[in-house]
Amino acid sequence: MPKSAKQGVATYMSANEIRFSAPDIGRAEVEAAERALLSGWITTGEECKSLEAELAEYLGVEHVIAMSSCTAALEIAAAHLGLPEGSRIGVPTWTFVSTAIAPFHRGLRPVPLDIESDTFNLSPTALAAALEDGGLDAVIGVHFSGTPLSTEIHQLCADAGVPLIEDAAHALGAQDERGMIGGKGTAGCCFSFYATKNLTSAEGGALATDDPELAAFAQSFRLHGLSRDAWARYTPGAKTEGYDILGDGLKANLPDVLAAIARAQLVRFSDLQARRRELALQYREQLGSIEGLQIVPKELPEGGADHLMVVLLPEGEDRSLVQKQLSAESIGSSVHFRPLHTFNWFADNGLTSGPGGTPVADTYADRALSLPFHTMLSSSDVERVCSVLSRALTT
Repeated sequence: MPKSAKQGVATYMSANEIRFSAPDIGRAEVEAAERALLSGWITTGEECKSLEAELAEYLGVEHVIAMSSCTAALEIAAAHLGLPEGSRIGVPTWTFVSTAIAPFHRGLRPVPLDIESDTFNLSPTALAAALEDGGLDAVIGVHFSGTPLSTEIHQLCADAGVPLIEDAAHALGAQDERGMIGGKGTAGCCFSFYATKNLTSAEGGALATDDPELAAFAQSFRLHGLSRDAWARYTPGAKTEGYDILGDGLKANLPDVLAAIARAQLVRFSDLQARRRELALQYREQLGSIEGLQIVPKELPEGGADHLMVVLLPEGEDRSLVQKQLSAESIGSSVHFRPLHTFNWFADNGLTSGPGGTPVADTYADRALSLPFHTMLSSSDVERVCSVLSRALTT
């Protein structure tokens, strides 16, 4: 029996294959999707509203607004800032492109900033320099790989009076000194439920906040800026007139079918996270003997969400050759991330890095490698990945 059939549903991996990422889908998710499909209402409705309430309770925040993606949540949070076109928004250069593209869509100018060498999160030193040198009008901080941002980032933004949006695409379930990460004291916290994430609904995301004004704005903005969504207009007894357009919003609502899957995942999320921590510890123990190899983050954070297993290859190793050797053994891998400032799009749009450049990101840009990391892995899978990687680095 394929190892991926452990819950009696997923059968997409062969016994010899170790995918870089694989969704942990079981009977509960299938039944949830079926429930939504047979309900007579498959777009945004009661399932979505239930997901929002359950996530708010889990995170310990007042409001959660489900979205079609984390990218949409980031754009809506940026739109709510109401900044003039051309305002500068600091972003870590070590992130997925959506962190910069989302605010760019709202007329803001992303400024790629350097990262910390031990966590690959936004560097407080780089942020402080950017705040002093011409200033920033806002900041998006990424909890890379589920490692919470430094408290110094929060303090720097607070001292400068600059709003901080949290990109928590990797960080559902992570905790810092505020408790569960969920937008407490910031300009919104944005989550992803994409296929590779710790909690998945195939596609989707959410914005979490304690700010009622941001919540109301997001509620409307995610559906064209309308004052009432389809559920409020089409259900029996609903008013079909009298709604208005409150702003130039997006089409970014989350359908009930996907919300139902996310709800099923949330029920067993603590177990999924516990398994990720077990795998993270096993990887760290077995990779520790490989000379010259480093793991990001350098120290496993107690409150981390354990989203990725990123290693820095020894200096001089050819990453493409290492990936080819892993692939030859049916082992997937990836790279998180290509630094933003290295994309032609940034130069083409006249976007430049912050003061001092990005020396840390530049140092590690060709050495970072992401190994398979998901709850469908067995302990023997991890052993095999580490063994093949070790051989690849000694040939």
